[in-house]
Amino acid sequence: MTLDIRPLHPLFAAEVHGFDFSAPPERMDMDAVRAAARRHGVLVFRNATPPTDEQHIAFSKLLGPIEQGNIIKVTGFDRRRVRYMELVDVGNIDPDGNIFPADHRRMLFRKGDRLWHADMSFMENRATYSMLVGHEIPPEGGDTEFADMRAVFDELPPEMQRLAESLTVEHSIWRSRTLAGFPEPTEEELASRPPVRHPLVNVQAGSGRKSLYIASHASHVVGWPLELGRGLLAELTRFATQPKFVYRHQWRPGDMLMWDNLSTLHRATEFEDSKYRRDMRRTTCREREIAAADGGYA
Repeated sequence: MTLDIRPLHPLFAAEVHGFDFSAPPERMDMDAVRAAARRHGVLVFRNATPPTDEQHIAFSKLLGPIEQGNIIKVTGFDRRRVRYMELVDVGNIDPDGNIFPADHRRMLFRKGDRLWHADMSFMENRATYSMLVGHEIPPEGGDTEFADMRAVFDELPPEMQRLAESLTVEHSIWRSRTLAGFPEPTEEELASRPPVRHPLVNVQAGSGRKSLYIASHASHVVGWPLELGRGLLAELTRFATQPKFVYRHQWRPGDMLMWDNLSTLHRATEFEDSKYRRDMRRTTCREREIAAADGGYA
């Protein structure tokens, strides 16, 4: 299949035309998909109807080890709505097909999605690509925003680039959830996902471009006083999310978005989540094969 790649933003993001999710794997031009993702950071596949869960998963497995392990424990939520463990349910619909109450612990947990983040930066085995499919879209609101962290690094003053390259940051899912107003995590929640550490600067494989690896899961700078490090991370995030670095995607039913978590940040935007249904399902690839103890999502 021949792909038509059309840029959506001066810096990054592109729309892909000509990809058939129903084609057998040998007919899918995955080299072209990878090259486009490496160049543009965010790819938009418009589909008249959503890829099936099976097609979504099969496509994702062609891009690397796919997350299908244990989930983060949210106290009081023990039932899954979606059938496959490879799919992360990021909608607002409960297993019985109803919209979750606004005060449900799961709804409070998902509020953290509206902060800038890279998926699974709180995991030692980091996320590479995420693929999110829109099955049911609210009639208004609920866009997704992305920031190109390579362009951000390129625009930092040289002295800030050098400082950033020397630093390590601790990441925790509970840092972002606390910032978003999630209640104090329970002991079982804390035990389900301890913090991890990553360099502040990532080097993109294949291109050598550098990017910042920060945002809401990033708790503090290792070896720095807590508030000083958090101040630096907040300053870098404000710089990185200026409008000139941001692409805003308006969803249509059937869309699949694919993005590189090591080169971009993203966030969900507000919608009336107690009024409108939103059915979104995500797969996530990881840097290497996933051990049983290294499962997780968000």
